[in-house]
Amino acid sequence: MDVTTERSAFREDLLRGKTAIVTGASRGIGAAIAHRLCEAGANVVICSRSADAVGEVANTLAAKGYTIHAIAADISQKADVESLIEETTAQFSQIDILVNNAGITRDMLLMRLKDEDWHAVLQTNLTGTMYCTRAVLRPMIRQKSGRIINISSVVGLAGNAGQVNYAAAKAGIIGLTKATAKEVGARGITVNAVAPGFITTDMTAQISEQHQKQLLEMIPLREFGHPEDVADAVCFLASDAARYITGQTLQVDGGMVM
Repeated sequence: MDVTTERSAFREDLLRGKTAIVTGASRGIGAAIAHRLCEAGANVVICSRSADAVGEVANTLAAKGYTIHAIAADISQKADVESLIEETTAQFSQIDILVNNAGITRDMLLMRLKDEDWHAVLQTNLTGTMYCTRAVLRPMIRQKSGRIINISSVVGLAGNAGQVNYAAAKAGIIGLTKATAKEVGARGITVNAVAPGFITTDMTAQISEQHQKQLLEMIPLREFGHPEDVADAVCFLASDAARYITGQTLQVDGGMVM
């Protein structure tokens, strides 16, 4: 499995000795983020609901000599999140970086949106992000340092027809990011968000060719992004180069939303 293209933009020692957790890392953006953090020298724990899928990513990265550990966890379930944090701490003693990437979609126009699809998206995308963030705060506060990066979306900034639940959850992540940043900044912890635009993944590949052409016309750079573009932004925010940045949302969207 080719997790990501080889185009490392960071020194191998940028995150040397750091331990990172990446949720939703079985494919696409999450797998690319895990690869980038590994390239930068971090010990990386990846999780996903699918043990087989996340295990495949871990095996691919381990074969390249990286320190990687896979855990099957559903971040919408508080007990799974608590186990994820406990196992990570047992394996690596500390948690320096958390990347909240896990998310799902249940797209439908609001008039036809089922209650269960609203709740499922909010529970995973927003509540799951809260569970993971809350769980790492105690160890990060104890060590007086930490980096939390939440993956939002330009949909959370601009909205999108047929994605009311997804837009609400991603907008909520931005609010969660800002509020948490204010709570823990004095403890040496930064909290930021990354808002990707149209990124080529398995999820976006389902969009029709005609719709993709319409989207391209909305992007000043006239091209779609790649998972590595998001991963590079995350790696920067996880590093000491971003030590004085907190409570911010970095858009990786080719200028799609201004």
